[in-house]
Amino acid sequence: MDYAVKENNILLAIPATNAGKFRFKKRRNRLDFGETFSTREGTFDDQTYLEWQIGYDVPINDVEAGKKGTKLTSKHFIGSNRKTKYPYELSEIFYKAVELNFISIEEVQKLLKEIENYKSFIDEKAITVEHHSRLTLNGINFEETSIKLPTLFMIDTLDGTQIEVSIQKQQYATGVQPMVYFCIPLKAFKNSPKLKGKSSGPGDKLEYAINKTNVLNLICLMKVFGMASKRHNHDVVEILKILLDIIRG
Repeated sequence: MDYAVKENNILLAIPATNAGKFRFKKRRNRLDFGETFSTREGTFDDQTYLEWQIGYDVPINDVEAGKKGTKLTSKHFIGSNRKTKYPYELSEIFYKAVELNFISIEEVQKLLKEIENYKSFIDEKAITVEHHSRLTLNGINFEETSIKLPTLFMIDTLDGTQIEVSIQKQQYATGVQPMVYFCIPLKAFKNSPKLKGKSSGPGDKLEYAINKTNVLNLICLMKVFGMASKRHNHDVVEILKILLDIIRG
C-alpha cells in the first residue's frame, strides 16, 4: 500500500490483486460471509469489496532488515509482546490526517483518553459449542460439533466501508486472537469505474481517498483496535502517545 497527498486528499493506492494482507472478496450483503475470488480471472462488480488486514505497528528489526518501511521512525515503543516497534500503516495514515488538519490535536487527546478507559474487550466474548449428531465416515465414528467464533461488524462507518473483528484460534498458542479488517466496497474506490465489469491486469491499482468527510473511519479503526483486546489496547495507547509527541515536536 502506497499513499500520497493530492488535492487535500490522502490517496491510498492498493494493487488490484490478492496479495499479503489484501484480499478481494464478494458477498451479497454486508453481513454475508465473503468469498475470495481471483481478480485476474473473475470480474469486479457491485458485490466486490477489499478485505484489508490493516496493521498499526512494525518491529524495528523488520524495518532495519528492509522487510517493511515506515516514515515514523523518530520514536519507538515497547509492544505488549515486549518487542520494540515503530508506528506503521494505520498509524502513518492517521498521523498524516492530523498533519493535514483532518483530525485536531484535541481530538487525538480525547481519543487517547477514551481508549485508555476501555474496560470491555472483544476477545473476552464467550465462545460457544453446539453439539449436532453422531456420524460415521469410512467406518470411523465421529461426533459433530460447531465451535462458534464471533465476528463483529461495525456498520456505522462512512462511505459504505465496514470494520470487521473476527475472533480466531491462535495458530501456535492456546486461546483466541481478534483479527481486525477494514473492508472497502468497490464503489468506495475513487477509480472503481475503470475496473468495474473487468478483471485486473498487471499494474492495476485502486485508489481510496481519505479526507475530512470520511476521516472518522481512521478514528473508528483506532477505537476498534483499542477494544480488540488488552494487548491491542496497550499498543494503541502507546502509539497515540507517540503521535502526540511527534505532533508537538
